[in-house]
Amino acid sequence: MKQTTMIIGWCLALTASIGISLFWNLGSWSDPLNQSILFEVRLPRVLEALLAGIGLSIAGQMFQTVLNNPLADSLTLGLASGSVLGGGCAVFLGLSSLWIPMASMTASFITLGIVLGVTAVISQGYPMRALILSGIMIGALFNALLYLLILLDERRMKSIVMYMFGGFSNAEMYEVYFIVPVMLLCVLLLGVLLPKIKLLQVGTLKARSLSLNVQQMMFMVLTLASIMTAIIVSYTGIIGFIGMIVPQLIRRTVKATLGVQMLMNGIVGGAVMVFADTLGAQLWHPIEIPASIILALLGIPVLGYLIATQKRSYE
Repeated sequence: MKQTTMIIGWCLALTASIGISLFWNLGSWSDPLNQSILFEVRLPRVLEALLAGIGLSIAGQMFQTVLNNPLADSLTLGLASGSVLGGGCAVFLGLSSLWIPMASMTASFITLGIVLGVTAVISQGYPMRALILSGIMIGALFNALLYLLILLDERRMKSIVMYMFGGFSNAEMYEVYFIVPVMLLCVLLLGVLLPKIKLLQVGTLKARSLSLNVQQMMFMVLTLASIMTAIIVSYTGIIGFIGMIVPQLIRRTVKATLGVQMLMNGIVGGAVMVFADTLGAQLWHPIEIPASIILALLGIPVLGYLIATQKRSYE
């Protein structure tokens, strides 16, 4: 009963956030200009924010579940930094804007491979702590390389600086058409793998005793979660905290199966992202605050609360 109430409540919150984002101060529907604003500007923006919230939250849940680490996220694994570096390299080389998302996605997958490779070298396997530490190390390296590119050509790299502050002000409908099928495929595959993913929660040794190839399953889940992260970050830029905080909140407040938690992550993540984007667009109008900054301002106190209360539970 409690789970159903929470799902309905968050669905209503999501609906309200979408409604406010689409129709706030829109004016008369009979005005062709307002119709153009609604369908060509606001609708792609809301849909992209919704998809980003759903995808990053579910990806964060998978990262944390597989690695058994509440700090696992696209940021801590270095995927976001790698993605932005890939886009920065495309800009630095003077490639067309159409190639920037492809370069970002490719760089994100290369980053995952590098992180897994470094982890294997320094730990002779895939220990969970080593994977996070490797991701942070590689992410810091890629950030340094990106800053170096910016220093070498500040004029050309100006656009990638704004790309580092993730947001949806430049959302286009064709981006939504590209994100949707990739995300749907990844979510469906993760849903099919849920019974095996649950076995990872009981521990590596027990999972192996149940004939589960742990390394193969970890790699498959990490790859699918990375694909969702890459396709989103390649169009929106770096958006942190939501993939780290929302799964933790769901896990601590919803005592349910992994599938129900996955559903809740999608609903809550979508609602939070649309709300953050709407707040950033209206709070200091006409100046827009990127959704990533709003999420950081909201997420840091929440993360502090989670850390403080988690500490008490161990005492």
